Amino acid sequence: MGKPFFSDPKHLSYIEGEEFSPALSIDLSFLPSEPNNSRQDTICSLVSDTKVLHIGCTDHLPVIDEKIKTGRHLHMALLSVCKKVIGVDIDQPSIDHLTLNHKVSDLYNVNLVTTTSNKIPFSDEAPFDFAIMGEIVEHLDNPVQFLSKLRTEHGSLFNKLIVTVPNAFNYNVLKQWKRGKETINSDHRFWFSPYTITRVLSAAGYKVESIRMADVSQKMDIFSRALNRFYSTIGSSKRLRVPQKFGATVIAIASQN
Repeated sequence: MGKPFFSDPKHLSYIEGEEFSPALSIDLSFLPSEPNNSRQDTICSLVSDTKVLHIGCTDHLPVIDEKIKTGRHLHMALLSVCKKVIGVDIDQPSIDHLTLNHKVSDLYNVNLVTTTSNKIPFSDEAPFDFAIMGEIVEHLDNPVQFLSKLRTEHGSLFNKLIVTVPNAFNYNVLKQWKRGKETINSDHRFWFSPYTITRVLSAAGYKVESIRMADVSQKMDIFSRALNRFYSTIGSSKRLRVPQKFGATVIAIASQN
């Protein structure tokens, strides 16, 4: 596997905006071929037994109950593996729903852009090992501004930041694109790639330490699935794989510069 571009000195000048190329080639061979877990499982494995600040913790109100029922609600999953989890959101109805109907505590309605550090109600819990922003950045009008404000005003709250964003080149999106369609969450402002989320984080004053991909989809017919299961059981190299680079989610782990 190749060296990750975000730790390669020859790419740092581009990432930091000091040099420009209209056709910069990014080697993604550092990503393994073996598909990774889901976004939720990957994050939980990274933060297990740590203290976490979960930013944008509630999810959209209409999907909360179904996600909890099927085990796909990230905040509930974090509560089951972390030492301590504090949730922050600006969606009061969703906070109320989780508090009243699912008995979730330690949820706060705090706007981290407009709230100063001395007004944070849970500051006595800091520092958190990780702050997590799962599928949030693509909804923001100005991601660099938000992430920069988070660091300069509230950087003392956390040691490392985990950001997850949709991968513009994921397997299912490319299939739809070939059919002349774009399938997208209607509230998204951006598509991202490993390089562009690194560029955004760098512009906001963070240093990317690791990138992973998650949520790889591979649809096969019944015969292919059975054959793939057989190859997997015997450890055969003929097992069909969709490389991680086609996963639906980019996961970036960053420290503060």
